[in-house]
Amino acid sequence: MATLRTTPRTILWKLLRDDGIIESADITPVPVISGAPLVVEVATAGVRRLDGFLHGPGGERERLAFEHVESGEAGDLWRAEAVVMAVGIWRARVSARGDAVEDTFTVATEAEAGAVTRIDGFRLAPDPVPEGDELTFTGVLRADAAGVGGRPILLEFRADDEFAWTVITRTETGEDGEFTAVAIAQNSGFWRAEFPGSGTPGSGSHDSGTPGSGPPGTGRGRFADAEALRGSRSAQQHSEVEKNGLYQVSHTVSGQSVRKNATVRHTGTVKKRDSVNDPWSTLNNETAQLFFNGSSTNHKNVTKGKGKYVIKAKAASSGTWGVKISSSANEFAEIRVTVS
Repeated sequence: MATLRTTPRTILWKLLRDDGIIESADITPVPVISGAPLVVEVATAGVRRLDGFLHGPGGERERLAFEHVESGEAGDLWRAEAVVMAVGIWRARVSARGDAVEDTFTVATEAEAGAVTRIDGFRLAPDPVPEGDELTFTGVLRADAAGVGGRPILLEFRADDEFAWTVITRTETGEDGEFTAVAIAQNSGFWRAEFPGSGTPGSGSHDSGTPGSGPPGTGRGRFADAEALRGSRSAQQHSEVEKNGLYQVSHTVSGQSVRKNATVRHTGTVKKRDSVNDPWSTLNNETAQLFFNGSSTNHKNVTKGKGKYVIKAKAASSGTWGVKISSSANEFAEIRVTVS
């Protein structure tokens, strides 16, 4: 995270100047293949221009040319493509006027990358689903090689009109690659299943996060066993959540697996409607407060610019973080962060 943003007052000042925030950066494929195209997708809010560079293991430096590809009520999606050759751990740095994130990723040769995988038949049910009820996910991991049993599958979510993905739960495949997972329905939006890849030589973390905060995220691309399998993702599936309340809060964190006392950035959007039959609209000037394992903390922020909040907090122990807003007694959008 950029050192310019050090206090809630600084965050508010920056947002009022329309500097915006970077919510996530995602690099695919996993691993990146030497000499083949890679894609960097970045979710932002209030950002007018995005810059980026790729830094290689031997001092290589490649500029990223971002294009604005999609807008939603609560944010924007940017995309850049590049081709790199050097094998090893690369670092990506993406910056806006007052914000920055860094991510590392692995580049491997075609032979090192391992067998191609895919996720077939990804489904969710029921749809629509009442808020607070269980959603069940099913699918199958397939590979051009044996050994798809016991593999990790990440279930990821992004809210309607937003582009930052968050891991909600995890599961493992059965002997033939089949998997099932369950999550609590909170907000309408898109779900996908991801196999993060395994066994790539020299692989490292593959998640966006805050520089200096320790290895963030979900462990994409980390060494799992001697047999290399490439990462893959399912098609997105939309879930419609039937909500009775008048407020809706999304929640994304910069890392879900971090070192003790690492600083984690919590971002999200607050929405309101006047009645259950009215459309949602973003809500500014609303205080959002972090809760940890059901107890309030001193970490809070006031929403500005498309209903966005940005809160930083140190993760001293593993647990569940949620968000409450001043206009509602409910706790919203719980996310578990694991500390190692």
